Amino acid sequence: MKILFSNAYRRLPTILPALCFSLLCSSAAAQVQHSGTGRAIPPADSKLIEVKATGSRRFTQEQVAAASGLPLGATVDDETFRKAARQLGETGAFNAISFTFSYSSAGTKVTFQVTDADKFVPAHFADFVWFSDQELLQKIHERVPLFRGELPSSGRLPDQVSDILQAMLVENGIPGHVEYLRTPAPGGQLSSVDYSVSNVTIRIRRVEFSGAGETELPLLEAAAGKLSGREYSRTLLTSFVEHSVLPTYHDGGYLKASCAPPQPKVIKPAATEASDDRREVTLVDVALAVTPGIQYKLLGWNWSGNKNIPTNDLQALLHAKIGQPANTVQLEDDLRGVQQLYGSRGYVTTTIKADAEYDDAAGTVTYQLVVTEGAVYHMGELEFRGIDNNLTARLRAAWKIRQGDVYDATYLKEFLPLARKLLPVTIDWEVDPHVTAIARDKTVDVDLQYTAKAPQ
Repeated sequence: MKILFSNAYRRLPTILPALCFSLLCSSAAAQVQHSGTGRAIPPADSKLIEVKATGSRRFTQEQVAAASGLPLGATVDDETFRKAARQLGETGAFNAISFTFSYSSAGTKVTFQVTDADKFVPAHFADFVWFSDQELLQKIHERVPLFRGELPSSGRLPDQVSDILQAMLVENGIPGHVEYLRTPAPGGQLSSVDYSVSNVTIRIRRVEFSGAGETELPLLEAAAGKLSGREYSRTLLTSFVEHSVLPTYHDGGYLKASCAPPQPKVIKPAATEASDDRREVTLVDVALAVTPGIQYKLLGWNWSGNKNIPTNDLQALLHAKIGQPANTVQLEDDLRGVQQLYGSRGYVTTTIKADAEYDDAAGTVTYQLVVTEGAVYHMGELEFRGIDNNLTARLRAAWKIRQGDVYDATYLKEFLPLARKLLPVTIDWEVDPHVTAIARDKTVDVDLQYTAKAPQ
């Protein structure tokens, strides 16, 4: 973070301009603009009459000006502008900041030149059920002008948002404490800033659906019954939508069905009902708005990429019927069966990609099923751990795939029940299998870790 300041009117020795030029050239992130003529420092009673900002593509001039904290009409001087620039810099929203100012008998004008920070990530609000998402965004933006739903990867802006959320809880008499977590993506880069409320217990009373048809509504309500009484979290509801709500529609051919984000509504604090840790319980009803969209019927499939298994053999594993509602849940199950067939023949890295081609006018869908077979893998090392040599020899003799044979990925499921019968029945055995495909050698190593839990 680099902040550069300039004053166009300072009386400088002749050697200093060269030094300033050198410093500015060393910072490619900022440019200092000079304007006006006159004294180096505004008069002591000079009033601020204008605040401008240039250079930002993310924020408006008004938002940057508001974030500087400079009120019009205030008495200002060079140090005032330096503090304002530091305040902007501490937010983390800018990579570089400079300013110029000019003044006249009417007052002083200042212009901030900023360069936006490189990375911003979304802010998520997990369980602020007392406020709608729109209300949260609006209230935070009113008090933190640079917040528009995203936050920089560094700086104080996340803390400022946390402070505003805490103030909102206090203003509404909610006895919670705001916490936030910088959540990384799988690659380690920051992916979001997630805010939550601790010291409160929020439970789901019921889930209500809008937009659901007569066929789907009973299924959705039955699935939602399992959420009643559970502690509320947006993650829980998002998972419910992904694994229960949308599959209900995909099963019936509504392949583009969508569901709006969950909308919790506080019913009342149940003062007489306490959670296990005796904190006050807040009950919420959750509204889920479903948009089913078009019901698609299956027009057909086209296979490609399958060189070693005939199309007819693969087609036999698909249960959906042409002319019937397209069922992607069934299709996913069937394609797992195709993968198992390939795996039984040593193609342990085979993938099948289903590309849907929709005809909205006709209400039909055709699938392009693209197979990437990969190489044939052979049996590598077989290890048994946690059992003595006698048991190891017995289980190794029962394993039918010898080293160098084509590996059958379905065989392990068959072997484990057989192996259990060869182990002492007086002990409850738990097995943890590890199967590793080694791309370099095109082999598969199998490592079975046995643990004796307790006598029966």
